[in-house]
Amino acid sequence: MLLVTFHGGTGSDSINTVLAYGTTEPGRLTLLSKSAKGALRHTGGVELSELRGMVLEGGYLYVANGAKATGNVLCFQHQPSEKPYHFAYVATLIGATLSKKNHFETAIAHPFGLAFDGGHCYVSNQDTNVVAQVAVSSNGQSGSLGAGCQSPYLTRLFPPPDGVFLDGTYVASQVGALHGVEVKATSVPSPDGGLDVYPKSGKVQHSVRDVAIANGVLFVCDEPSKVVRMYALADGSYIGSSQTLGGQPTHLAIHNGGLYVVAGALLYWSPLPVSASGAPPAFQAVVVTPPKGNTMGGISFAVGSSVTVYVPFQAGTGGAHGGSIYSYTVKQGSPSTLPVLSGGTLLVRSGASTFKDTPEFLLYVPDLPAG
Repeated sequence: MLLVTFHGGTGSDSINTVLAYGTTEPGRLTLLSKSAKGALRHTGGVELSELRGMVLEGGYLYVANGAKATGNVLCFQHQPSEKPYHFAYVATLIGATLSKKNHFETAIAHPFGLAFDGGHCYVSNQDTNVVAQVAVSSNGQSGSLGAGCQSPYLTRLFPPPDGVFLDGTYVASQVGALHGVEVKATSVPSPDGGLDVYPKSGKVQHSVRDVAIANGVLFVCDEPSKVVRMYALADGSYIGSSQTLGGQPTHLAIHNGGLYVVAGALLYWSPLPVSASGAPPAFQAVVVTPPKGNTMGGISFAVGSSVTVYVPFQAGTGGAHGGSIYSYTVKQGSPSTLPVLSGGTLLVRSGASTFKDTPEFLLYVPDLPAG
């Protein structure tokens, strides 16, 4: 089964839910969630808008619910007593806090990417341009932010009271005073690991994007700087960055000891660093040709008799722009050699009977049993 989030928004063509597709028929995707509600059910009155990253963790499906009016990370659970592709709302893991002026007061604002590790969820936030560390409860259904900076590394660099950070900040922004954010946070220079943002003043257009975790390292897409930055999970220390990429990095995926980075119409790969003290990734381009004028979204891998990667192509941004989803066979001599994608197959494209919105993230999960 393949789960798909969409760019969404307020337009009539926006799909503000998750669609589920069956993957058992060769060369095609079969839409399972045929109603407007999609795969997410019983949302308890929580508004869904501009869904982004998805993670299956501890028996729950967590989804970044991006729009400013919502701005939260939601927790869903599979409902085998209904349909094998239904996920019911359980709780809001963490949400944005807005001031009376409708400005963001904590690190959570327009969440994009999610990554879990050791009782914490790391959430990238477009409008505050920071990565937040969320402490997750033992039952996985609620989360909390510490007061101010949660990164020991940033606290050492900028001790209070001079260092001021939004609650929950683990990776900070190069520009601390941002449009629509209540707190004027301390600006952290690029050499110290601060994330770039564009524009420097006014409404944020380009900022932090996806996050991923492996081997004690937190990887973060710094879209404006065209690099992937790395931080030690142990204390948030800045490790360094990749080389400058040919496009702006937005989505990450980890497979077979390698880190994949989507940067516009380009796809890159590097072996993962073996530890936080290992050499930074040296990305190589993976050959994949998007439809003319398209970029890529968040890819996802399926392992069976062969390795398949599902790739969403984006014809625009939200609304009626649409796009398509392709599959490729992944061939790789060893985990340390550059993978080759072959046999690109169009599985589904935007249209009246499929979707009109822009596919954002894909998440492959084994087919779940019905009750």
